[in-house]
Amino acid sequence: MGAVLALLSACGGGSSPSAPAPAPTATPRAARPNLVLVVTDDLDVPTTLELPRLPDLMANRGLSFTRAYAAQPLCGPSRASILTGQYTHNHGVIGNHPPEGGFPAFRRHESSTLATWLRGAGYRTALVGKYLNDYALGAGEAYIPPGWDRWFGHLSALEDGRYFNYWVNDGGEVVRYGARPEDYSADVETQRATGFIRDAAGRPEPIFLYLAPQAPHVPSLYAERHGADFRYSLAPRVPSFNEGDVSAKPSWVRQISLMTGAEIDQADKLQRFRLRSLRAVEDMVEAVLQALAETGRLEQTYIVFTSDNGLLMGQHRAVRRKANAYEESIGIPLIVRGPGVPAGRTDAIALTIDLAPTLLELAGVPVPESVDGRSLVPFLRGTPPASWRQDALIENHGGGPSYSLRTTDWMYNHQDTEEFELYDMRADPYQLKNLYRTADPALLDSLRKRVATLVACRGASCRS
Repeated sequence: MGAVLALLSACGGGSSPSAPAPAPTATPRAARPNLVLVVTDDLDVPTTLELPRLPDLMANRGLSFTRAYAAQPLCGPSRASILTGQYTHNHGVIGNHPPEGGFPAFRRHESSTLATWLRGAGYRTALVGKYLNDYALGAGEAYIPPGWDRWFGHLSALEDGRYFNYWVNDGGEVVRYGARPEDYSADVETQRATGFIRDAAGRPEPIFLYLAPQAPHVPSLYAERHGADFRYSLAPRVPSFNEGDVSAKPSWVRQISLMTGAEIDQADKLQRFRLRSLRAVEDMVEAVLQALAETGRLEQTYIVFTSDNGLLMGQHRAVRRKANAYEESIGIPLIVRGPGVPAGRTDAIALTIDLAPTLLELAGVPVPESVDGRSLVPFLRGTPPASWRQDALIENHGGGPSYSLRTTDWMYNHQDTEEFELYDMRADPYQLKNLYRTADPALLDSLRKRVATLVACRGASCRS
């Protein structure tokens, strides 16, 4: 995964400002940088690599994290981690729907999130797009969470076609969008995002824009103008695609039959739809950059491009599957551009829980003790820390908790069904050969102990 993402930052030209950003502690409030966080939906790294314009918009002008992972690869829990900087076992949003998932479960955290921290520090804040699954169930359709000056949030608890035929809370007014071309959600979100930026022109406050398009989540509908794109693209034909021998895989994989020719055709069609839907996201990023440039903010803005989780698209026979320990599910794109950010890539392990402390440090805002993640700012300033994490805890909560440990060398997975996997990620990056039964007991013991330590961690104890 790291090797292929390296291509993203190697395609084409571009430059990055050479002067490093000043330390947050020395930054006057009026000079604090602007922050834009773009969170796509179900975007895996292999799909990211096919986007033709993203390199020039982001990767060639910034830093790509080639080992970035979702702490829990499922929409609701992952977005809760992005907003709180916490692992799932600490924020407790374990799924997409109530009682223990989605918006209803997240409400207890809303008084202390990335939005409230930045707004409290003088930022003008906006959310445009998807908030959390089942928003605003139980709160009323006009409900706006604390911390946001501008709000354009998809009411996913109502009719939610994602791309067409959806409801939005637009600053407290409930609005329905239909099936006209101009109702396409990514284009509407682009208008709202650029409007927020332009409305802030001349204001002294720095801005924080959380921009969350629906793409490429199924049904992956695309704007008509992109209908001819990617006509020859296929689901990734990697060694794990439609895997032949899954006898050593967990039971949920063994229950999936080999894909038929018709099923492969459908997977290929879905992948083309996903890619086409992302073309509007490229348009969105370009429009945001243009609005920042026109209002004189671009040179003082950090832009982060990422996803809530990845997705299997035929690997290990699974299509449209996330919430598992496989690399295409846990791996996410993470690219940052901004003042002083070196153009290139790093293989340091990064997590969704790192986004909040990173943005807070860039803003010169103290990181709350409740945050489990660690700031990535040293990498963005070209001065990597002397020590950095060598592993990452991945949680999945279905019938029961499953815990995985992704190290620089291994993927260890303990399923809630008491099934185990161990993959040598250097020799077997596509996770074909489960080594658990023949592995060195001492290695397994060390991995189990590390998982136990991380599952019990909280705050500062999670950052080592």
